[in-house]
Amino acid sequence: MIVPVKPPKFVIFLFIAILFSKSLYAMKPLLDYPCVPSDFGILYREVSFKTDDGLVLKGWLYPPQDTTGLSKDFIGRMMAIPDSLKQERKEYHYSNSHNPTIIICDGDAGNMAFSIFYAYHYFTNGYAVFTFDWRGFGESASWKIDQDQLCCAEFLTDYNAAINFIKDQPEVDSAKIGLMGFSTGAYLSFAMIASRDDISAYVGRALITSLDDLTTNLQKVSPNRNFVIPQNYPENLLPLKAANKVRTPVFLIVGEKDDRTPVWMSKKVYKRLKGPKELWIVPEAEHGGAKGPEMITYPEFFTKTLSFYNKYLK
Repeated sequence: MIVPVKPPKFVIFLFIAILFSKSLYAMKPLLDYPCVPSDFGILYREVSFKTDDGLVLKGWLYPPQDTTGLSKDFIGRMMAIPDSLKQERKEYHYSNSHNPTIIICDGDAGNMAFSIFYAYHYFTNGYAVFTFDWRGFGESASWKIDQDQLCCAEFLTDYNAAINFIKDQPEVDSAKIGLMGFSTGAYLSFAMIASRDDISAYVGRALITSLDDLTTNLQKVSPNRNFVIPQNYPENLLPLKAANKVRTPVFLIVGEKDDRTPVWMSKKVYKRLKGPKELWIVPEAEHGGAKGPEMITYPEFFTKTLSFYNKYLK
């Protein structure tokens, strides 16, 4: 059952609009968390895990819950909450239940604090949710970031470590793992379903075809920017090349007016997919910001993605 989502009393989307409008395809990690889940009265567990190359990454694991406190009113306000309004952190108790789990990965800017808004709509509907920070982001291990580079190929190592870690957690049903990613996070998540056989569902928002196509298009949108393709990113895991070997159920979402990852990119990948698939071209929506699909269709975006996850994870 999907719990109806009512728009909160406060303006909740400002942080996403600011983040996505200023940082699209710009590597801009944020080290400090503007807020943590407990500020909103949300139950979560802080975790650390190690990558194959020895770095320690930070993550937050949310169990299914019906939150109280500020969360229903403030969720998504990623500005610091005054100490007088912060909720007292709840003691975390392990549950014997193994829950279907959605991993929401970062994009190319900010940190996992900006995923609290997304996580909320899934952990209040029966899912465990896991978010984590790439190397060089948040409180994960330090890593030199070239802000002109489209992404770091090493993020694939981080992502594999995150999936392997979460599958071993007592709150998680390891046979029912879903992924969600936006923009950079969308093609990194796509690489996971192309290289692993243990993911049961994938939602990708604003997916690319290839890094070459992306760079060509971005140079038209921002001719004064210098976009650098990481030389060590595996081409066989890029969406257009990998699509025909993907069997994981895929739900692609793209804004009709997305000028960075245009509709044609999602359509080309969608056409090559051989497994269960859905495509939603959101009328009037742009790449991100205040006119991103989840903003202008709220709460329909979460109703649709929940229905998709319910179909393949429950």
